[in-house]
Amino acid sequence: MTLRIGVVGGGQLARMMIAPAVELGIELRVLAEEQGMSAQLAASDVGDYRDLETVRAFAEQVDVVTFDHEHVPQDVLRALVADGVAVHPGPDALRFAQDKLAMRARLAELGAPQPDWAAVRTEAELQAFLDDHGGRAVVKTPRGGYDGKGVRVVSDAAEAADWIAATPEGEALLAEELVSFTRELAQQVARRPNGEAVVYPVVETVQQNGVCAEVISPAPGASEKLFEVAARIGREIAEGWA
Repeated sequence: MTLRIGVVGGGQLARMMIAPAVELGIELRVLAEEQGMSAQLAASDVGDYRDLETVRAFAEQVDVVTFDHEHVPQDVLRALVADGVAVHPGPDALRFAQDKLAMRARLAELGAPQPDWAAVRTEAELQAFLDDHGGRAVVKTPRGGYDGKGVRVVSDAAEAADWIAATPEGEALLAEELVSFTRELAQQVARRPNGEAVVYPVVETVQQNGVCAEVISPAPGASEKLFEVAARIGREIAEGWA
């Protein structure tokens, strides 16, 4: 019987799944947010990914549910899991992509290398972080920011005053150490629920206006030592996310 994979979200990542799915003999179905999206060739349904009954009806048509973006609400995914639907990655792992503060805290628990960071709720807290880190820092909205959105490099707390004022009571922004770098490398690890994992080659990503425009695989000039270290860190994080 043909495996049916349901993708919530009809964007570019869902579109990129279509050709490999055909080659693997997998039936790909897509719940697109609206008509005419990138993955329209595989769009079997159109509806709101935030509505439980819409997603639940879509899930009934497939063997496993995944998604092409991280904005599917936790309560929707957890309801699917409670229904017995196979959801991969599951909500416990996805929350680290949905909340950058949760991600930083989990990476700290795992002992993974990362920049200094702090949760800041006031201009005074942000200014103290700036003063402790050379007068410049990266400020991020923990949720919803990607592809160049929700990220600012600041040298004065007043530059993030509007974000601080708009942050709901009890929540915080993420302040990160501004790290000097010459290029960005990425390590991908695929892990099955049974623990089996595959480590893919380290790639170099090329950013344009805050958006990844090109990926070079394998990363040019990368040493065997770099590959080994990246693979080890990637596996440790994959295990920790699980």
